[in-house]
Amino acid sequence: MGLTVKSSYALRALYELALFHKNGIERVSINELSTKQKIPKDFLEKIFSELREYGVVDSVRGRYGGYALSKDPKKLKLSEVIYILDKPFQSYECVITGKCETLGSDCAVGYIWKKVNAILMQELSKITLADLIELGEKLELMGGNTVEEKINNIDEWRS
Repeated sequence: MGLTVKSSYALRALYELALFHKNGIERVSINELSTKQKIPKDFLEKIFSELREYGVVDSVRGRYGGYALSKDPKKLKLSEVIYILDKPFQSYECVITGKCETLGSDCAVGYIWKKVNAILMQELSKITLADLIELGEKLELMGGNTVEEKINNIDEWRS
């Protein structure tokens, strides 16, 4: 119904793929992505199969094959990946159609999910894969030992 580990794994793998691309490496094996990001290989293969179907990545089989980004990281919005893989909040008909055909709790809950979905996707549509790479590079430079410390440090740095 909402965001899942599937989209989290996808964003982590796409992040890694974009880093390779930035460093001049065209194609990366699913094994390497799986190992680097500690994502189960079989699951990552399924995720990339879906992303390939929607033109986010492409693949070449064989010894020198692997996966590559089909889109420029500056043009790939995180919302696009989330919509492809998770179809957030699509269990409510009113989120899909915009029409409320039920009354009471279903309609009220559907309304809330529709609002949450709109806000979430609006924010995710402002962030590209290139933005994610830039943020990751900044976080690498920040002091702190935990993710929370690094995020607090970058938030202080940004203000």
